[in-house]
Amino acid sequence: MSKKEVTLTEFMTATAEEPEGRPKVAASRRGKKAWVVYLDPRTARRLRVVAAITERSMQALGEEAADVIIERYGKADAIGGEAAFG
Repeated sequence: MSKKEVTLTEFMTATAEEPEGRPKVAASRRGKKAWVVYLDPRTARRLRVVAAITERSMQALGEEAADVIIERYGKADAIGGEAAFG
């Protein structure tokens, strides 16, 4: 089986990045904002156990946590995203 030779143009087109300065983003992350939380090792381990037991991803647990916090402390305004407390 012989390998097909690739021209420089074909190679550059196939390996081109997204527009200037924008890293490639997975389709599942497009339009979403990152939410980073630093946890102590014990809490992080406990969350991984919960994820394994419930067969849910850490992403799903994080989304649920955000929903619980918003529900507990206030509902986000549908237009501006500001929390309405009370």
